[in-house]
Amino acid sequence: MTYKLLAAIALALSSVAPAAIAGECEDNFSKSGSIFSGTDFSSRVTVPDSTVKDAMGQLRGIMIAEKMDVITEDVETGSMLVEQRSTGSTRAIPTLINVSAEGKDATVQMTVKTEKGQIAKADAMRPYMCTLFAKLKGGKEGRAAAAQGAKTQNNADVTVKDVFVFSREIAREAKGNAVAVTARHKGRNYALRGRVDYVQEDGEDYNVSFEIPDQGKMLIQVPGDNEPRVGVACLFRPNQLANVLTFRKGDKVTFKGQFLRYDDFKRVLWLQNCVQTR
Repeated sequence: MTYKLLAAIALALSSVAPAAIAGECEDNFSKSGSIFSGTDFSSRVTVPDSTVKDAMGQLRGIMIAEKMDVITEDVETGSMLVEQRSTGSTRAIPTLINVSAEGKDATVQMTVKTEKGQIAKADAMRPYMCTLFAKLKGGKEGRAAAAQGAKTQNNADVTVKDVFVFSREIAREAKGNAVAVTARHKGRNYALRGRVDYVQEDGEDYNVSFEIPDQGKMLIQVPGDNEPRVGVACLFRPNQLANVLTFRKGDKVTFKGQFLRYDDFKRVLWLQNCVQTR
């Protein structure tokens, strides 16, 4: 996490009353690790008159409202992984949440995990995390918030990228953890710019693949970016056949679709329900 990002977080929270970020969360706040190994920032709170399910529902709504993506959640184990999306200048920042029953109450543990090399300061993370915790409610109010939060979906915004840049980002992510790629991106909307490579039938859909140059043959090499090529393909539904029939190898196009899955064995990712945009 960059200093600039943390400064922005601190500025956004500057109007929050001190009481909203004090108390149990601040008392339980801890930091471990270092910039060289990655840093964990943790805290926990008790939500009175709340079940694990209700706390999880509230947390889903709270995190998505904070522009986080819910990567995975399981009410039975009380676990949830959310993530701040990566941008051109920042890496993805995961937050692990664990909820357990404590009599009639729920205990919520939150850990923000930064990777090695990311700079994050406790003085900025403490109020950020405690403000999130302060939004949790117990009793009747908490149950109502949980019902609403459980229905909340990740933002349906569209990320526009050059397809080669996107391919390289996926290659680097897959190097760290291939299983996490689909979990992280599934359902996200992307508009990718590039050139058509080939068109073929794929079941009842039509598979239109992008041309992805081999990184090893590029004139400009990025140090450390030597992961094998990741192909990118768009699946068009039968109702898009009229458009698909006009695509030709080498055409410059922009395709918009939803991330479906990544196959690390084939080193290919697919977008589904694709359409061409102008």
